Amino acid sequence: MPTECGDSDRLDPSLIRLAATLMVGGLACLLNTTIVGVALDDARADLGADTAQIQWVATTYLLTLAIVVPTMPWALGRLGAGPLWRLSLVIFAVASLLCGAAWSTTSLVVFRILQGVGGGLILPLLQTILATAAGPRRLGRTMALVAVPGQLAPLAGPLLGGVLVDGPGWRWVFWISVPLSVAALALSWRGLQERVPADRHQLDVRGLLLFCPGLAMLLYGCTQITASAPVPLAWVPITAGTALLGAYVAHTRRSDRALMELRMFANPSFALAAGLMAVAGASIFGPMVLLPLFYQQARGATAAETGLLLAPLALATMAALPLAGRLTDRLGPRPVLLAGTAVASLATLPYVIVPETGDLGLSAALFARGAGLAFATVPITVAAYSRLAAEDIPGATALLSVIQRVGGSFGTALLLTVVGRQLAAGDSSLQAYGVAFGCTLVLSLVALVPAALLPRRANG
Repeated sequence: MPTECGDSDRLDPSLIRLAATLMVGGLACLLNTTIVGVALDDARADLGADTAQIQWVATTYLLTLAIVVPTMPWALGRLGAGPLWRLSLVIFAVASLLCGAAWSTTSLVVFRILQGVGGGLILPLLQTILATAAGPRRLGRTMALVAVPGQLAPLAGPLLGGVLVDGPGWRWVFWISVPLSVAALALSWRGLQERVPADRHQLDVRGLLLFCPGLAMLLYGCTQITASAPVPLAWVPITAGTALLGAYVAHTRRSDRALMELRMFANPSFALAAGLMAVAGASIFGPMVLLPLFYQQARGATAAETGLLLAPLALATMAALPLAGRLTDRLGPRPVLLAGTAVASLATLPYVIVPETGDLGLSAALFARGAGLAFATVPITVAAYSRLAAEDIPGATALLSVIQRVGGSFGTALLLTVVGRQLAAGDSSLQAYGVAFGCTLVLSLVALVPAALLPRRANG
């Protein structure tokens, strides 16, 4: 039976207050993800580190997220939604304070790991609480509402980070998360109630030892492909990670209470949405890394100019999200997703034929792509949750987060590897990035096949 937490089609004030309360914490976490990259070079110089060492500040945070996210359903069952949300915010705030006070590269990396523990719980918990509270009839509009910080962060993060680094210094890039986390913590004491069904099951220790290291190795291998390490060396952790995940799949067949419940793939709507989430992770998050590099390396833009050139993408997505949510609730996931994917795919074409496309044409295409992405991402989330029981939502959220992260890592690795190989083959920067965006276009078109198989209605 699908969850029916929302008895009305209307977004009542209590649901809006809940969303606003959670959005503050989500913004603190998302802003941190996009703002830290701006500070790494200054942190490297101040702490006396080299480039390879300082990159671990970003890498260890991402790997910690991969390890922590699968434990969220178990922690939710043990502590409950409210206490776990507040604990996550406290960990994140304390870790942010410590990161800004770091005295060496090692201490900064250790504190980033602690920050990843809090951040790894905040976003999937936010999605779990809202999906349960909204119910299937309001899910599209609710998810569109909380997706706004996710689009605001890539736009505001680099700009705010530049102001802080050039002004009070790189440490404030971490400290800016503290007041946001404290504000979210204060709001949660009154605006967050127990809304999520909790199952106090035992932690699947064997599954934890198989799944989390396997996922971390897989993601680490992807980062090594995009870095300067030889591809054969990168395939060592990828192969080891895949083997551990394969052993985890075998383990779930013998376990009554696995760390990540793969039985949800028996739900056709969830299975299709999960497949789409993987493709979306590759075709959306990969280009998010590719686009800034394209403007800087192939078009010769400065960092500030690149931020402005990318603004149409975030602005269009934010503007289109409310409409995407309303249409998904009214029409169902399939038609909205098909339309959004088609628009995003067509908007990629100017980047494929980039030598003949001017800045104005690229900006218009980026605006259209942003709108298309809004219409593509909201229906995937709605389709994934719409036919699940309330008690399955925490596990589904963790599983979808993992799938999206793996898809994004593979997409980033694929696109940056394509650029590197095209440049090595003698292509110009414009030609190399054109080929990479062509791969993005193919990934977007691949998504049309499972999208066409989604249910016509979310709850019908």
